Amino acid sequence: MAIATADFDLDKLLNTETITRETVVYVKEHAYKDRDNREKLDKKIEAIRADLKKEHDGPRVKDLTLLLGIGEWIVGKVNEAAVLLKEVKSRKIGSYYLGKCYLELGDYGTALECFERAMKTDTVEFDIAMDIVETKRKGGSIDGALKDIKAYSQSHGDNAELHYQWGRCLDAMGEYQEAFDKYEQSLQIDPNHAKSLFRQAFNYDMDGEDEKAIEYYERCTKLNPTYKNAYINLGILYEDNGDADDAAYCFETVLDADPMNARAALFFKDAKSSLAMYYDEEISKRQGKDSEVLGIPISDFELSVRSKNCLEKMNIRTLRDLTKVTESDLLSFKNFGETSLNEIKAILGQKGLRLGQALESDKETEMEFLNKGTPADLVESIADVEFSPRCRSLLVKAGIETIDDLADKTEDELAEMGITEDCLDEVKDILSRRDLTLISDEILDAEPESDASE
Repeated sequence: MAIATADFDLDKLLNTETITRETVVYVKEHAYKDRDNREKLDKKIEAIRADLKKEHDGPRVKDLTLLLGIGEWIVGKVNEAAVLLKEVKSRKIGSYYLGKCYLELGDYGTALECFERAMKTDTVEFDIAMDIVETKRKGGSIDGALKDIKAYSQSHGDNAELHYQWGRCLDAMGEYQEAFDKYEQSLQIDPNHAKSLFRQAFNYDMDGEDEKAIEYYERCTKLNPTYKNAYINLGILYEDNGDADDAAYCFETVLDADPMNARAALFFKDAKSSLAMYYDEEISKRQGKDSEVLGIPISDFELSVRSKNCLEKMNIRTLRDLTKVTESDLLSFKNFGETSLNEIKAILGQKGLRLGQALESDKETEMEFLNKGTPADLVESIADVEFSPRCRSLLVKAGIETIDDLADKTEDELAEMGITEDCLDEVKDILSRRDLTLISDEILDAEPESDASE
């Protein structure tokens, strides 16, 4: 239940005499849960900004700068917040939220300095210690993060956040099962630990276990506060499963609290389009048995967690993708061994396929393609292009892997492959930025196949 606007007294909450990290957490949580609260916060920030412009007293200027910096951070204006908070980094809370800004901006070295400065002014505070762990982990110092975690494991072994951070370190090391166990341990300590719930939901989502992913995302959405990304990812899963109404509700819920959220707005529009979209079953039938087999997702097979994660990182999602790589390609990837290779060969064998099969059949075409020289834009992977997650998911499911694949299609062909109108608009925009277009339906039959992508 959202906090009543009348109880959201920002004059008392955002006050330099009483402000604490707990107060800031409270304000951020409730500002994003209720549109009226968010509007009230925006007005408060503008009032602080106006007061700062008129103020000339040194100490009061510092007070207002601190409040404005924290306010800007709460509403997501991280760069603006960092500029302000630099002016008050000598204050413990100013240094702490400056560290939060640098952490979000990816400047992990400076973030670490800020958090450590905040720690030095008082006795050790465990929540700041965990911020330091997270910063070290994101900065690539996994060993340093683990060293800190183990140092606190005796005194805080019953803390859910500690086990969550431990799991994230193990994930970064490729120890996926051990990381999974740590997230579960975190949830045993606190079944409502938001970050652990979200991480497990995300892991199930990536492994193609939609039912478990939906269960965990739904648990996230019932928390106070709710992860916006939990609603967005849940909405995407609902839409993938044909629940366009529930998907639209998820995206609309985010927009109610954050009307300027671009991702939620895009997905909401797409979900509304899906509600009115006509699906022709005959299109699916005409695709043929071979295409159906090649389009089977890897997630449909019972592979080890390690194999699934390695394939995911290599952007291999379907049997078609596997026919386009060789044994040496797979074995050269970190953490991919003979056991995983044998698993892959076995599932391909079940469908009468083998590694490298597509490469063998297309070898002559590929050599001609390479000898002519190919613009870098054409071989750009879909995974590396700035598509929205929903559109990228539709393209991947349709077997489209590169910009070249897109430039070799007509609008009608993409529509038959399940690409929605909103995604089609994205495709045209992306191609236009690279001076490319889709093939015109009218000239397709007259255009030489070898020139189709030029």
